[in-house]
Amino acid sequence: MRNLLAIERSVVRVSSTEVPDLPLTAVAWDPAADSLICTHGPSVVEALIELKRVTKNGQAVNIASWDTPCPSPTLPCDRVLDLHYFSDTLSTCVILAGGDIIVIKEDPIPGENKIEIVGSVDEGITAAAWSPDEEVLAITTGASTFLLMTRGFEPIKDVTLSPSDLNASKHVSVGWGKSETQFKGKRAKAMRDPTVPEKIDEGVLSPYDDDVTQISWRGDGTYLAISTVEESQRRLIRVYSRDGSLDSVSEPVDGLEGPLSWRPAGNLMAGIQRFPDRLDVVFFERNGLRHGEFTLRIAPEKVPDENILELIWNGDSSVLAICFKDKVQLWSIGNYHWYLKQELLFPDELKVGLHGLVVQWHPESPLRLAVGMKGSYFLRVRNRGRLG
Repeated sequence: MRNLLAIERSVVRVSSTEVPDLPLTAVAWDPAADSLICTHGPSVVEALIELKRVTKNGQAVNIASWDTPCPSPTLPCDRVLDLHYFSDTLSTCVILAGGDIIVIKEDPIPGENKIEIVGSVDEGITAAAWSPDEEVLAITTGASTFLLMTRGFEPIKDVTLSPSDLNASKHVSVGWGKSETQFKGKRAKAMRDPTVPEKIDEGVLSPYDDDVTQISWRGDGTYLAISTVEESQRRLIRVYSRDGSLDSVSEPVDGLEGPLSWRPAGNLMAGIQRFPDRLDVVFFERNGLRHGEFTLRIAPEKVPDENILELIWNGDSSVLAICFKDKVQLWSIGNYHWYLKQELLFPDELKVGLHGLVVQWHPESPLRLAVGMKGSYFLRVRNRGRLG
């Protein structure tokens, strides 16, 4: 079965106000008001960010706008890495790749700044994510460091991401060594332990890896995982506790790519492994060990052209959204088998670029999804029934 039950879809057009065609760059939910918060910009042409609220009726209200000249000569323009709305304080936190952490008050009290840069990282920021309880901010920097901060932006821990972290590995190699040193006779094959894999991955980097860093928190906020490329040779997943202590690192996986999402239920982390003729969603336990996989429905000849931008679990861990450059697939599991329940395809005129697709699950209604597309369109998807 590929379909969700009783699908509702609504498309909303939200355009930039001050600068025409400023691209939609990020989206977040405000569950208290049942509305969306979004940013337009910045872009190579215009170093401006517009922050808007999109109501459930489709009306767009401007919250603020400001210039964001990029401080880094290595970036063509600044980029929104994380957008988070705090319903209790009516404030939005915008984190930029150039290094700025900005808080915008929707309704500031007299004497309070509407827009405030609360912190800045000189080396730039490569990834950022708030904990599920909104009390801890995790960021990684261009200097290969990992920072934890309180909601008041006070430092908790500053950690260096070092190659020596591999020493924290708890894995035991059970392989048979290199294939070229193995005897291939019939008797040798008959004697081989069927529980031992014939090939042991060495962590060979995917030729399609985009070198992007990803951070994902476990649903209870006690652990988080960071996926980075180590010394341009291997993609590695590090698991840290909430206080910044290294807990584990992932076992070597050939062709592992950047997307990473920790299932809110806490039992598995999802990643992507690329093969010449297929793409697999692979799963890891907290200790970094592999724990199953499934293959995506992609024709072998189209695999080199497919680029998965992001993996996102919904709030109750029942659906995994797989975000491509031109579509979103929704997968769920039943009887230990993974099923493609829905595929959201974008028309040619709405297809998006590498950073143009923004997808967010509703934090309280697990089967509601917002997809931001090129041209500043929002597609809202709601499942009124249960997954079939």
